Amino acid sequence: MKNINHFQLITVIFFLLLFSCEKKNEIKSIEKNLARIGNKTISVNEFIRRAEYTIRPPYCSRDNYIHKKVALNSLIAEKLLALEAGANNELIQNKEFQAYLRGRKEQTMRQLLYNNVAYKKVVLDTNDVKKKYILAGREYKSSYISFDDSNRVNIFVDELKKTGMSFEKLFQNIFGVEQIPKKNVKWNDQNEPVIHDALFSEPLKVGQLIGPIRSEDGRFLLMKIKGWDNHVAISNQDIKTRWNDVSDKLRKKYAAEIYSKFAANVMKEKEVNFSRDTFYKLVEIVAPHYLKSAQETKEEFNNVFWNKEITPDSIETNIEELISYPLLQIDGEVWTVEKFRNELRAHPLVFRKRRFSKKEFPEQYKLAIVDLIRDKYLAEKAYQMGYDKATVVERNTKMWEENFLSLYQKNKYLSSFDIKDKNYIKVIKEYLDDYVDSLQVVYNDKIEINTDEFEKIKLTNIDMFVVQKNVPFPIMMPGFPLLTTDNKLDYGKKVID
Repeated sequence: MKNINHFQLITVIFFLLLFSCEKKNEIKSIEKNLARIGNKTISVNEFIRRAEYTIRPPYCSRDNYIHKKVALNSLIAEKLLALEAGANNELIQNKEFQAYLRGRKEQTMRQLLYNNVAYKKVVLDTNDVKKKYILAGREYKSSYISFDDSNRVNIFVDELKKTGMSFEKLFQNIFGVEQIPKKNVKWNDQNEPVIHDALFSEPLKVGQLIGPIRSEDGRFLLMKIKGWDNHVAISNQDIKTRWNDVSDKLRKKYAAEIYSKFAANVMKEKEVNFSRDTFYKLVEIVAPHYLKSAQETKEEFNNVFWNKEITPDSIETNIEELISYPLLQIDGEVWTVEKFRNELRAHPLVFRKRRFSKKEFPEQYKLAIVDLIRDKYLAEKAYQMGYDKATVVERNTKMWEENFLSLYQKNKYLSSFDIKDKNYIKVIKEYLDDYVDSLQVVYNDKIEINTDEFEKIKLTNIDMFVVQKNVPFPIMMPGFPLLTTDNKLDYGKKVID
């Protein structure tokens, strides 16, 4: 049984699949509606993503018809609770929530911008694909050393050249450890692009030294090729799958290069100038928060997510002292600390390095702020191109809004009971099943279900928790709504195409 109260990361997918139904150069795209609940809708794609890209509870986690109906009832229930919450409640009026929704919307707009100005523009060279295809079957066996800074790796490389000592022997002499770390690397492994390119751009030789490679977390990697196994694609399906995988990786690589140039052009002649005094005062306040251990961060997230009581945020208290101070200037505009804080609510910082020391923090913090500013200008470009009106943007923003509204209404309803049991399935069966049933009756005349499309949908029973890399909001889909265990579609109007 899966515990939904703790995110169980089974499968991670790094590519956004929001644009599958969009025709080239169209802002508005047509998606088939699976259900209509008043003025709210659930498209076929939304149903599949919400059911497949999140961890479903055990009472609807399988791929059978009964569980599929529970999943649909749960998503319809989410819309019903959002309707009950109304359009003028305290959550909707909350400025932080409004900023969050704007951030979600603008992130999708930037992704659509990337899709249209970069990804779609890539034209692959068949010869390039063939070249990489030949290497894609290799699984390299390597020994490697990881260094904290460039000085240490340079010293090691110099010693290799000077002494003529073997890679392994020098490692043993310097680090005093007999066993050098080993790693097997395949084409399909989720490695950083810089590591992937170093291994799979050209044929390598046994004994060849690769690097130093600077990784995303700022460490420096030296690798020695010990050999490789060649996994040959034999069947037509294997050949096709490998060809498509190679093509996809190359397309993403070239798209990233195109988009980087596009962003550079948008930011042309825009220079960010920081107020040194304010910046370092701010760094002193926020550094402890960003440098927390992984366990502390996880506990804090759980406290916020499950509405547990936490102590007042000392960061906010201390920042108030700087609120009117100028932090930076960009394109003739002065950003005070207050303006920066407001922008953070719509765009949490994304650090270029995953790990960094306290000494490195000021520079990494500055780079993250610069990236926030770049994303703001890219979002403005997307607004100019009308992407805020794109179907995928409107649907995605509404999906997140209605998810939070349903949670708001759920908590409001449950707060009227003195609930002792913390077993969420018991809570659903004892309190929420009847509540959702009553809403199905109230809104019965406003509910339509496309039964023809519903019958076509096939769900898997594979758990996935889908996240995206290098974006302010990495969680791709709202958590599956824990609202009902009902498996009967005995309400609403059945619509058949």
